[in-house]
Amino acid sequence: MSKMPSKGYDDPRLEEIDEEICVLLQLRKEQFSHTPGFPTDETISEWAQKYGLDDLFLTMLFSLIRSEKYYQAKVEPTGFLQYIPVLQTVEAGERLYTVSYIRQYENASVVQLLIDWDTQQDATQRIHEKLDCKYLKLFIDDHYECRNTGASGSDGHESNKFVVTPPLPDDIQGLDFVFTEYHDVFEEKPTGFTVTMHC
Repeated sequence: MSKMPSKGYDDPRLEEIDEEICVLLQLRKEQFSHTPGFPTDETISEWAQKYGLDDLFLTMLFSLIRSEKYYQAKVEPTGFLQYIPVLQTVEAGERLYTVSYIRQYENASVVQLLIDWDTQQDATQRIHEKLDCKYLKLFIDDHYECRNTGASGSDGHESNKFVVTPPLPDDIQGLDFVFTEYHDVFEEKPTGFTVTMHC
């Protein structure tokens, strides 16, 4: 990973302040990682005026904080072990949501969610609805980090893949897979649509 050049601190007091900023960032992440948020334009303007900062600078700063997870090292599945049968299907909103199996690796698990629907529905769907792409998030419990690695599809079919770390147990009985739909990749604007699969 490339680093920005730095000549260090001319005044050690500045280093202490910067470390305090890091402490606050860690506190924010630990306590509110599952409830992301972003200041309103009004709040940013108020803080900018109160603390002698620029509105755009604060907006960019909080945008960077919000996207911190995209800078983290991503676990890529290695060392394939086995397939774990799931065979769960839920019908919701005239669509079928299916998890047929889990690919188990030494360092992660891969969950693939398949979505199928009658292609005749597409003919009556408005063009803006087709272009309004949604984002799906998988939640199992606080012990697991679930990363959506993208979606692909064709007429009447879509596939979403999630990398789960640490690896799921070989016996997944009792686990719930909760798929929540969002308008945005920052997972701050839920559509209100959720599909739950109980294993």
